[in-house]
Amino acid sequence: MKTKSGNLLGPLLVGAMACSLATPLSAQEAGQGGSSVASSNVSAQAQAVLARMTGFMQGLESFSIESRSTRDELLAYGYTLQNNERASLVVQRPNKLRSEVSGDVRDRTFVYDGSKLVIYSPDDQAYATVGAPSTLAALVSGILDAGIEFPLIDVLAQSAAGTLTSQVSSGILVGSATIDGIECDHLAFRQADTDWQLWVAKGAQPLPRRILITTRYEVGNPQFEATLDWNLKPKITPGTFAFVAPKGAVEIPFDRPAALVGQAQ
Repeated sequence: MKTKSGNLLGPLLVGAMACSLATPLSAQEAGQGGSSVASSNVSAQAQAVLARMTGFMQGLESFSIESRSTRDELLAYGYTLQNNERASLVVQRPNKLRSEVSGDVRDRTFVYDGSKLVIYSPDDQAYATVGAPSTLAALVSGILDAGIEFPLIDVLAQSAAGTLTSQVSSGILVGSATIDGIECDHLAFRQADTDWQLWVAKGAQPLPRRILITTRYEVGNPQFEATLDWNLKPKITPGTFAFVAPKGAVEIPFDRPAALVGQAQ
């Protein structure tokens, strides 16, 4: 069983739509951009919902998200444990971001100020700093290229490029459902070894409200589920995107800077 310890830049715990079990977005595709419409086997109704969602997200200048998620952890002898996690994300385009993660496995803080990215692990009382690109879109691409697991990275990538269905073999609009009192379109998609469902709010703010990812062909079909709460008028202060090292925290080298440094140049 995992505990709250370990290498700061080892497998960083993800937030919501990007998870260690499976993700509908690949690093290569996110880095290259692309279209949210991929397969002819994705129904026109499902494509229309995704197009509305992506278009709306790309128009947001600032927003914050609070996510509540669970993920299955497979142990020896067939045991399955459920780990819980909360993540927050504040974004101000074109080049500001702060995210914090707390959960059963690890706690993390990420701060991007337009020139550098800082990752802080309160579990280890350590932080690392690396030069970063000058835009959020380039940062997302660099993070994915560097193989860094980052809270809500798929949400950020989708808001920039719209690539969720790049590897999808089929997808449908299931119908309607209510998530935390919000009426949503319920979508379902299939990939080579992954099934995933997405609930997108209806109306004037078509934002993703829940995602459920199931990894097929593994014992127990482990799942990741996250519910997202959005704020389109977040409270942002001068200190929101500034990192101040806590007393006693030690700075350590960033062990995978190449992709981020390359994007920054």
